[in-house]
Order: sequence, then C-alpha cells, then structure tokens
Amino acid sequence: MSAARPPLSAEPPADDRHFLRHAAQILSSSPDFEEALQQTIAVALPTLGDFGFFDIVDGETVRRTVRAHKADDIEALLKPTTWARQQRSDINLCALSTGEAALHADIDDAWYVKVAESPEHLAVLRRLAFGSMLTVPVRYRGETIGALTLFMGRSARQHKPEHGKSAQDLASLAATVVANARLVEQYARSQAALQASEQRLRLAMTAGDLGSWEWDVAEDRVTWSDVVYRMHGITPGEFGGRVVDFTKRLHPEDKARVEQQIAATLVKGAPYDVEFRIVWPDGTIHSLATRAQVERDAAGKPVRMSGAIYDVTERVQLLAAERAARAEAEHARRRLELLASASSLLSGSLEPETTLRRLGEVLTPAVADWCRIDLLDADGNLVRGLTYNADSQRARRAAREVQRLKVPETVGSMTWCVRTGQAYTVNHASPEDFAAAGDPAMLEFARLIGMRAHSVTPLVARGRTLGALAVAQAESGRSITADDAALLGDIAQRAALALDNARLYSEAEAARQEAERANRTKDEFLAMLGHELRNPLAPIVTTLRVMALRDDSVFRKERRLIERQVDNLARLVDDLLDVARIARGDVRLRRERVALADVLARAAEMAAPLIESRGHALRLAQPPAVLFLDGDPGRLNQVFANLLTNAARYTPEGGDIEVEVETIGDRCVVTVADNGHGIEPELLPRIFDLFVQGRQGPDRAGGGLGVGLALVKNLVGRHGGSVSATSPGPGHGSVFKVTLPLAGSAPTTDGTVQAEVVPAPAPRRQRVLVVDDNRDAAQALVDLLEINDFDVRMAIDPIAGLALVEEFAPEVAILDIGLPQIDGCVLAGRIRATDAGRRCSLIALTGYGMEEDRARTQAAGFAVHLVKPVDPDELLEAVRQTG
Repeated sequence: MSAARPPLSAEPPADDRHFLRHAAQILSSSPDFEEALQQTIAVALPTLGDFGFFDIVDGETVRRTVRAHKADDIEALLKPTTWARQQRSDINLCALSTGEAALHADIDDAWYVKVAESPEHLAVLRRLAFGSMLTVPVRYRGETIGALTLFMGRSARQHKPEHGKSAQDLASLAATVVANARLVEQYARSQAALQASEQRLRLAMTAGDLGSWEWDVAEDRVTWSDVVYRMHGITPGEFGGRVVDFTKRLHPEDKARVEQQIAATLVKGAPYDVEFRIVWPDGTIHSLATRAQVERDAAGKPVRMSGAIYDVTERVQLLAAERAARAEAEHARRRLELLASASSLLSGSLEPETTLRRLGEVLTPAVADWCRIDLLDADGNLVRGLTYNADSQRARRAAREVQRLKVPETVGSMTWCVRTGQAYTVNHASPEDFAAAGDPAMLEFARLIGMRAHSVTPLVARGRTLGALAVAQAESGRSITADDAALLGDIAQRAALALDNARLYSEAEAARQEAERANRTKDEFLAMLGHELRNPLAPIVTTLRVMALRDDSVFRKERRLIERQVDNLARLVDDLLDVARIARGDVRLRRERVALADVLARAAEMAAPLIESRGHALRLAQPPAVLFLDGDPGRLNQVFANLLTNAARYTPEGGDIEVEVETIGDRCVVTVADNGHGIEPELLPRIFDLFVQGRQGPDRAGGGLGVGLALVKNLVGRHGGSVSATSPGPGHGSVFKVTLPLAGSAPTTDGTVQAEVVPAPAPRRQRVLVVDDNRDAAQALVDLLEINDFDVRMAIDPIAGLALVEEFAPEVAILDIGLPQIDGCVLAGRIRATDAGRRCSLIALTGYGMEEDRARTQAAGFAVHLVKPVDPDELLEAVRQTG
C-alpha cells in the first residue's frame, strides 16, 4: 500500500460540471485505499476549502486523512488529530456523527469558545484561524461510512450553499471508490491473517497439541483422548464409542464422503487423510482434520486404525473469508474498472446523442443484455432516447417497437420512476411473469426480447430529473443482483451529470451563436446607420464651402452655426461606429512620432465649437516642445477632444476648463479639469463603460451617446497608457488624468539648407466625373469643383456614369459606393475595362467607413477612400494629387 501523497496534474476548475468531471477522472484511477482517501481530500482543495480532513470508517476504527493547500504548518497541526464521536446535540460539527450535512459560514472567536472542548482545543482552533466550515456525510448503499469536512482559512473566503452541493456531489463520487478500495484492502488483510493462522497451526502441530483416537475395527470400539471430546463439543459420557456414533455427528453434507473414505482405507489401503465438519449439540459447526494409519494382521485384515486429529475451524473460516473477500475484491475491481470506463467515456462527450450511445456501450453486455433510456423534453414529456443491444439489428427492431408502445404509469415503469424518483428492480423466471404487473406494454416488450429481469433508475443531476435509465436481462439468463442495482445507481449518477453537462454546453453554444448573430446584426445596422446619416451631411458640407467661395460675407454667422452642428453630428456618427470596432477589436493605430503640443492644440480646435457655444473659458497649458509621443495622431486627437467635449457638455455655461501637463519619469500626465456638474460616487466605477452617462435634464442639453469616454479608455490603453477619473461629488467638477509613455526628444535640424522655392506653373483644368445617386450631394460637389476650376461632369446612376466615361474621358472619377443597380466597386472595374477609363484615377466617396469597407475599395482599385461628410479641402487635395 502506498503512503505517498498522490500528485495532481492540475488544480480542479471552479466550474461545477468541469470540477466534478475532473474529480471523477482522478478518483476512478485510485484503486488503492490510502490513495483514494488522499485523492478525495486533495481534489477538494482549494476549490471547496483551504484545508480539511476526510474521515472513513475502517473496521472498528475511523481513519482520518488531512490535507492543507500550500500550508505545511496547518497540515502539521491537523495530522495528530483523530476522530471522536460528537456528543453534543446543540450544533452539528461532524456529519459522520450526525449523518447530516452542516454549513457554518460566519465563524468568529465567540464560535471557537462555544465549540471548544478544552483550553487546549480552543488554542488549536485559534491557530487554525478558519472563518467558515462545512461537513457532508459520505454514504454507500444507504450507510454513512464517513464524512468530508472542509475549512476556509487564510484565503478569507466563505462557504456558500453551492460549495456544500459540490462537496456532497464529490462525497457521492468518492463513496463508491473508497468503499471498493476498502474491500480490496480488507481482502489483503484476510490473506495476511490466514497466513498467520497457518503458521500458528504448524507451530501447534510441532508442539504436539493434537487429539488422538483409536478404533478397534473388530470390536467397533472407538477411543478418544480428552482433546477430541473437546473438539466435538461433548463430554465422555455423551459419546457411544462406535463409528456410527461418530458419523452421526458429521455435517450432513460431509457424512457420505467421510464414510466412503473410511471404507476405502479399510478395503483398498488408501490413505486416511480427511477434513470434515462436525455439528455440535448447540448447533454450531466446527471443522476438524484427521490423519490415521491402519494396522493389519498376518492375513492383511484391518485390525486397528489410530490417528491424530486437530481443529481447523479457524483456518476454514479464514479460507472462506479469504475466498469471499477475493470474490468481493474481484467484483469490486471489475466494478471500479467499469465505473472508471464509464467516467472516461461519458466525460469525453458534450453531445447528448453520443453520450447516450456511449452509456449503452458501457452497460451492455458488461452489466445487462439491454439498455434503454428515456429523457424528459422541454415540456416535461418523457420521450424515447435510446434502445441498445450488442446486436444492432435486434436493437433497431426493438427500438421501433418501443416507439409504438404506449406505457402506462405502473410501478417499475419509466414514467413511474421519473415521477417518484425511485429505483426499481425485479427478477422473473420467464417473460410471462411480467403479466402480473398489469402493464401490457411491459409484457409485450418482455416477450419481444425474452426479458427475465428488469431494473429502472432515475437520472438526476444537480437536483434536476432528466429521465430514467432501464436495463434488462434476456438472452444471457442472468439476474440483476443488489450489487448490480447499486452499480447502476453509480453509473446513472455519472450519466446524468454527463447528459446535464451536454445540455448546458448545448445551451451555452446556442447562446454564443445567438450573441454572435446579434453582434453581426448590430455591426451591420451601425454601418448602415453611419452610411445613411453621412449621405445627407455630405451635400450640406460641400454647399457651405461653395457659399463661402462665392461670397464669404453673406450669412457668415449662420454658416458657422451649421458647420458646428454638422461637425458635432459627424463626430457622433464616428463614435457610434467606433463602438462596433472596439467590440470586434478592429481599432488599428497608424503610429508615428507626434508632438504632444500639436495633439492638444488639434484637440482644442476640434472641441472649440462646443466650448465657444457654451461660453466656457479654456486654459490650455503649452507643453514643452521636446515632449513627443509614439502614437496615432488622429486617435490621440480624438482622446483629448472627447475629454474636452465631455467637460464642455457637463459644465454649466460660462464654466472653466483647464488642461495641464506634467512629466513623471518617461511618462507624461495630461490633466483635464472642469468646475461642472461633477460625477456621482456610484457612477465613478462605471464612467468608462459603453453607453454610461452622467445625469442629464429632460432637454439633454449635454447630448452625446455615452461612448466617448469608453473610446478614450480603449485608445489610451492601446497606446500603452492609462486614464482615470475623480470627482469630489455632484456640483464640484471632475478631473480626468491621461498617462502616456513618451517617445523621447525630437531630432534636430541644425545645418540644414532650405531649397529655393520655384513657383509651380498654373495647373490645367482637370477632367472630373462625379457619380452619386443623391442628386443634391452630386450637384453640391460639382459646384465646389467648378468654383475651383475643374472641368466636371455629373451622373446620378452608374449606367449614365459609364456612358460619360466613353464620352468625357475623365482623369479622376469620384464614385459613391452605395449606388443602385451596380455598386461603386463594380462600376470601378467597368470603368477601368474601357479604353477611355483605363488611366482614370478613382476616389471613393461614401458613407461606409469601416475597415472592411476600406479594404474592399482598395481591392477594387480606388486610390483614395473618403468618408462623408468630407472636408472640402481634403477632397480638393485628393483630386489634385490623384489626377
């Protein structure tokens, strides 16, 4: 027997179904009794406790196994302890004493004082320093054979009801393994005892502690020594002295054999060496062994038999116990192997159909000839799940018949088993005997397969009845024993857990697919929404620029107002689409060396319309020129513009916003502070979550979608930095701090010589084709280009645009992507396929701005991808550069 601590491959996971599968796999590989005890307490830690002990009844004693997770001092403190039966009735401290589980989740020093049996006991409790404990009974075939007791100590955790449920499930799994391993060890002990008995017998024979007897054959007179009388349980006066008086005391099953041996010895001279049983007057049975020699006269006629006799009752009993223990141990070994096989097969599948088939393979023909499983559907109706036999053709034929049969709820039926939660076993001499149950369907099925025995067991996992498992004996002629029924209960427990795990996995997979579908739908909706919102903004922006170019003095104030609101709306659309990018992890950075001063200046410029409209005073610190960042300028501008916009929205009109910069080692810290509404304490932990906003009035004067700060946190994190928010409370303003790594000093340009600037020749008029199904957007774009001295043609459908290519031979084509009939990418390919459009540069002007949209236009041959509404200067520059 190994006394070494069994290693574990990994700590068991916290998830209940994974934890129990892990426990089943480990316990099923522990046939040694001591190892099974060690594995049981080891597998419980640290998931169910920081330390604990496992008490198991072993004969007349209780064996205790202790373990502490990564705490040798606690384990050393526990090892000397032994189990003692609990005498008090006011509190349950040991499930082995009471047979009931108990949970004490909030333990303090007063509790120690209450339960301590002595000052020494109290000192031990205080050294253990646990704050929570639970104890659950270990039951095998209805008998409490032990208890699993677990404590939470240095981890400062507390037990919850689900810990107790998991501990009870673990105790149920361990019960069979421990009981079987105990049988194997008891068998080994009986063998050792037998060997010792045989040694004592040899010593006794050597010392002459034997009875002697003599039989005068001619006179039929038997003489015994005093020891022989004692061996027969009688006194000298109770023995008649003849052979018949001896043989009538023999056990009825041994009498004929002994008489035949006596006759053979007298007639044939065979050795008289026989072992037999004697029935004492009190009815007890004892075993004796004797050896004798025959004396013959000159004619060879037997005259006298004399021999020695000794008591072998103890040896015979030990042999019988050894045979029984061997048989039980072999049966336990086979049962353990079957349970291990079942655990391995069932834990390896998360598909219900596969789990059912593997269960059938485990049970037939090892335990029964037939296996049948019925499961409850979502509506609570019992439906056929599996009918299994080693002969697949017979199984299919029986399965068809089972589908046809209507089973009433009689005792022992599947329906009865599911409703009552009880197991049922019956053995009959023939299939016809099932008629007495009053179940026509059962009788018909019994006749169909030749059924002679039947057992049904409920499938229950985590307190939920899933269905019923039935087995039948038919062609083998076997019966279903009590051990078989107990084994079926163990396998049913594992099968139910496997089926429930498969159900949970299936539900989780369906939920995951539904979440993915919903996420895809959301992304598609956001992309479509962005496109539809940008399309009407494009002609507004372009028309405003055309108005300015024609006469900048007209409606200047009104145009500035419209521009500010268009900028705000465009930024809201961009933030909305960034939500989808963050969720998918598609936010990509285009890193370059950028001055912090430039980033803050551009952010202030972006937020200026809102700051100015609300009359705020912005004090922007000028960072040192040597502070550079390694990052995406556009995204960094977005970070600080969002923080400034957030401050402007949540600060009453005429407020103060201040931006300060400081350096700490190789990092810079930018602080954005305001004297606005502040942040409620309960909102602070969630202020950077998506769609979280501070409290606003019914008019939503602050506006926004609740995504700006979430974008800030994501983008700062992608730049290797961090962001935090603090606020003294409502009405006392807010402070946001952004910490970013510095990129080092900027390179100097000492000694450089500026090249002579040569005036460029006057540009010729470029030919530009505009194709957009939004007539207003197309016309506004034409006006802008013509004012800037471009030769422009316009089409509002792709077919007309393609015809203009042949006629006009444009140098640049500005195409909308979401066109009717054929989209812009297809139109681009057709333009390039014409002689007139082969050298035409393509610019995509679209409301779609996701990364996949840009990749698509690039693959279609577009040189530039612009997102509506586009800055007119950016558009004009793109036309000049690509033409």
